[in-house]
Amino acid sequence: MIRQITRSLSTRLLAIFLVTSLAYGLASRYVVDLVWGTGYLSEVVGAHMALHINYVLADIGTPPDVARAQAIVDRVPVDILLRGPDLDWQSDPRFPPLDEVGFSRSDFLLPYEENDTTGWTRTVKLMEIARHNQRAYVKIRSGEHDIVFASPKFAEAPRPNLTTPAIGLLSIIVLAACYFAVRWLVQPVQWIQAGTARIASGDLNYRLPETRKDDLGDLASGINRMADEVGEMLEAKRQLLLAISHELRSPLTRAKVALEFLDDQSIKANLMHDVREMERLIADLLESERLNTRHSKLQVSPIDLDDLVAGVIHDEFAAQDGRIRQEPAAGSMSVEGDATRLRLLLKNLIENALRYSSPDGRPVEVGIAATADGAEIRVSDFGRGMSPQDLARATEPFYRADPARSRATGGLGLGLYLCRRIAEAHGGSLAIQSELGSGTVVTVRLPGHQGAAGD
Repeated sequence: MIRQITRSLSTRLLAIFLVTSLAYGLASRYVVDLVWGTGYLSEVVGAHMALHINYVLADIGTPPDVARAQAIVDRVPVDILLRGPDLDWQSDPRFPPLDEVGFSRSDFLLPYEENDTTGWTRTVKLMEIARHNQRAYVKIRSGEHDIVFASPKFAEAPRPNLTTPAIGLLSIIVLAACYFAVRWLVQPVQWIQAGTARIASGDLNYRLPETRKDDLGDLASGINRMADEVGEMLEAKRQLLLAISHELRSPLTRAKVALEFLDDQSIKANLMHDVREMERLIADLLESERLNTRHSKLQVSPIDLDDLVAGVIHDEFAAQDGRIRQEPAAGSMSVEGDATRLRLLLKNLIENALRYSSPDGRPVEVGIAATADGAEIRVSDFGRGMSPQDLARATEPFYRADPARSRATGGLGLGLYLCRRIAEAHGGSLAIQSELGSGTVVTVRLPGHQGAAGD
């Protein structure tokens, strides 16, 4: 599950948006702090205060007067601190030390006019701005005195700073909107992934939704067209195999009749063996293609698997009874299935196991076991086994591990393929486990009723 999540395109896009959102939030917070505490804010706030600072200084007086400052505090929601060579007064004892406030280093130069003995002259005042513990501070340098204003008053609780929560909430909203937008955008990727998996598993009738008018919609349409063409090609191949198989039956029948008139029994026996192999090949081809077209109906009836296995061993392998051992079942089990085709499946599996087992070696074992939703049949041999390359292709039609396809190894390469088709036609499956030098185990799982036969 972790691997699936980390490989998910949506998860990776979500991670990108999450990092982007966090970076956006941190950058926004930094910008707010920067604007609040640096020269830019000083320029903005100072420019407005410059219009009123002359009135404030005139009210306080030069040098500053404590009584006048207290009158301003009583009228305006600010606290004032006055400090100079002969003056140290503050309207509230909770004023923090000025070196802790952190006034802006960028200086705002405030021009104003005052009347001296020689007439009106222009001097320069210094003003600095800071923010400390959710309060705004303004410091004005008037001669040798510092005048500091703090707002809101220390007696009043400052308004909560909602900057960080607001930016965080905004980031989450933006992230959620981006996520759902991207999820909608890449939704066809999930359809394509599921659809191609079903088509690759053999469900060529499945088609992808074509509701999108974009590149992914075009890709889905292309995959649907590909599935149509592949289905048509496979159907043409099946029809060709069926036609050839039907057409070969007549000349084979005539060949068998002609062989009966041969005097040389040795040649007659060899040729008859070849003709029968060809007949069997044609019969297996026809049967596998009938099952593959999904139009063949199974003659379903309750089947006692223990009796079925015993009957196949007795009827088909009586001469090799000593090379086959039927493992005793825990109890009699029955399934719903086609008895004729399940007999063919068992016959092919046992015949294949005997072919690759040593006559003097351990006998082939055939067993039955119950499963959660049915039963399974196991056929085990202890022969030479198969390599991983052969195992991957063992159930393909006409595939044989012997590249020379010699008569000594026997078989036509259709046995396991036909067995797989029979198992799948019953709604089951066929699995093969093998290792070179250790033998092979073929397991057929069949769904359906299990229990005492005749229930």
